[in-house]
Amino acid sequence: MAASAAVAGRQYGDQEVRVAPNPVARPAPGEAIGHSRFRSYESGLSQKWQQELVQKIIAMVSQPAGWNSYGAPPLRRDTAMFALEVLNSIMQPRTPVPAVVQSGIGVQFEWHERGIDLELHITAPYEWEIWFEDHHAEHEPVSDALSNNFGPAKTAVAILTRR
Repeated sequence: MAASAAVAGRQYGDQEVRVAPNPVARPAPGEAIGHSRFRSYESGLSQKWQQELVQKIIAMVSQPAGWNSYGAPPLRRDTAMFALEVLNSIMQPRTPVPAVVQSGIGVQFEWHERGIDLELHITAPYEWEIWFEDHHAEHEPVSDALSNNFGPAKTAVAILTRR
């Protein structure tokens, strides 16, 4: 499901996040996938985590159909762009770089450190879930489906970064 023009400029708490509409989310069979949008996105990156994760995301979008031996499609471009927008909105300068895991229907960012387990599973633009557990029991666990509310993810990353 591509982000519509109506959704593209929504406000998320105190920060606006823009996701450009993508009228063609998937190439036709046999059509080469152009990565010009990713390359232009990549050229403006200033932080090391951004450069590293954009490369991983590009590789996921470039996967052949059936990459996991179960017939999974490559990561959709609109989902990849939304995932990068989520990270740009929630990451702080000292936040550890997450592990990036491609799933059969999306991408997952994981942090398992500092006594915290945090996972963000993004399946499509505005369709994602958060799982957060603090093993020091200082904060309540969170398991929730999210759409345009980045607040729980920002809070969880802030806790991880401070610890």
